[in-house]
Amino acid sequence: MRQRSRKGIAESTEVLDRLSKRFGKYALVVGVAKRAHDLKERIHGPLEPSGGGLVNRAIDEIADGRVKIRGEEPEDESE
Repeated sequence: MRQRSRKGIAESTEVLDRLSKRFGKYALVVGVAKRAHDLKERIHGPLEPSGGGLVNRAIDEIADGRVKIRGEEPEDESE
């Protein structure tokens, strides 16, 4: 099993904390689970060697904004 550095764990924790504040813990868990399931169903080749599995890839995609969680409010609301 590959060991993660303390810096990598701290960065992951920070990302998860930020996302859970933005979407809520329940919505984040459901969104990550659905995206990981979707990746598992659609993937035809091996995962990119990015240091993680389907769940980590799903979290990265949500954090980068490449995948949206339904019901999410737009960040820049104009009133």
